[in-house]
This record gives sequence, structure tokens and C-alpha cells, in this order.
Amino acid sequence: MTNYVLFKYKRIDKNLLKSLVHSELYFASPIGLNDPFDCRVDILKALENAISRAPIPSRTKLEKMRGMREFFEKVQKDFEKIGVCSFSLDLKCPLMWAHYADDHRGICLTYSFPESFFYENASQILGTDRVDYGINPLSDWFLNVAPSLNSFEEFGIALIKKMLTVKAKPWDYEKEVRILRKAEGPQVLDVKYMKQVCFGLRTSESDMALVKALMVRCGYDVALYKMTQSAGSDFEFDAVEI
Repeated sequence: MTNYVLFKYKRIDKNLLKSLVHSELYFASPIGLNDPFDCRVDILKALENAISRAPIPSRTKLEKMRGMREFFEKVQKDFEKIGVCSFSLDLKCPLMWAHYADDHRGICLTYSFPESFFYENASQILGTDRVDYGINPLSDWFLNVAPSLNSFEEFGIALIKKMLTVKAKPWDYEKEVRILRKAEGPQVLDVKYMKQVCFGLRTSESDMALVKALMVRCGYDVALYKMTQSAGSDFEFDAVEI
């Protein structure tokens, strides 16, 4: 059985402490994400961009999709209700530590999700996938993939999945993986899913003590690590068990 090992960078604040106490993850609405285009790429604009670049006969197939305007507009609006929880595949990304873990004063949580998590919560969890980064990733999907899809159902599912997992190229340092939920809000997890807590280079002793005590009190069984500067590099760092 496949396990999905994912990293979650967080600042140490009341929201983090609440999530640890209740063993939950928060799924945010696309409206609240820090990239204004995230999950909100203009579908019709992307389609027109693809049409302008498409060779015949792909162009003919794409031009027929202009008649699906109402469907596209509904999909675009429905995305505002989706819940998104973002993770990274990289524990040692300096930009992630700076941007999402409070300039190394925060932590990075390691989760291991079994496949059973997605099956058992299928009524709420839509699935998980890696983010596709590019200059025009949705337009490229219309150009290269959409014309080959054989049914409206197949097309609709693929479009929704793509819309929710595309970002601009400069974000690719995040190496992001997303779990998608039907609605925003908290999702309770088995405490066993959390496997490791890694503190940043600048995490204070008091914050480390607070998180450690909370881990014990709430029944977590996790390995504790701290980032330290690598002996063999001016800028790299390593996670060392404490």
C-alpha cells in the first residue's frame, strides 16, 4: 500500500496549536490563497489562448468548446467552495522555511497519509495531486490534452483536476502537492499520520518546549528534528534528530 509522505511548513501561533490539539488540517478556500490566480485561472481566456495556437484539426475541436461557456462559468464559480490543503515534497527548501515557517522560527510537520485515508473520507476528500507549474499550463492542457478526451464526463473531471493544480512557473520551488476537499474547513486526522516535527534554525527554546509538551499531551508519537547549518556548505542545512 502506498503512503504519501508530505511536508507542511507552519509558523508557531495559536492556529498551529489549535490544529495540533484537535489533530486537524485546515482546507482553505481558493479565495484566501496567497496567489490571486491560484485555482482561479480564467478558463475561457485559457481556451482562447489555446485556440490561437492550435493546428487544425485540434483548432476545430477547441472552437466547438466555445459553446460550453455556461459550463465553464459554473465550474469557475464552484471552485470558490473547494477546500485546498497544500504540502511540499521538500523538507530542506530555504524559500519554504522563509516564506511559510516564519523565517525559520516555525516548524515543518511530516505527514504520512495511507491510501485508506482517501478511501475512508471519499465523501469529503476529492483526491491528491502534484501541482503543475508553467507559463500557460491550463492553455497547454486545452491544446495538448483536451482534444483527445472522448466524453464530456472525462473532459469535465480532467478540467477540474487541472484547474485546481496549476500555478505560474515562479512558484515551482514549492514542489507542491495538494489534497483537495469538497469544502473549506478543518479535517480531523488520525494522530498516527504525523511522523515528524522539525524545528527551524531560529525556533526559540520556549516554542520548542511548548510544541514538545503538546505532542506528548495529545498522544503523538513523532520524531523530533532541528535544522542546523550543513558543515560542508555555506548555505545548505541538514535536519538533525534531537
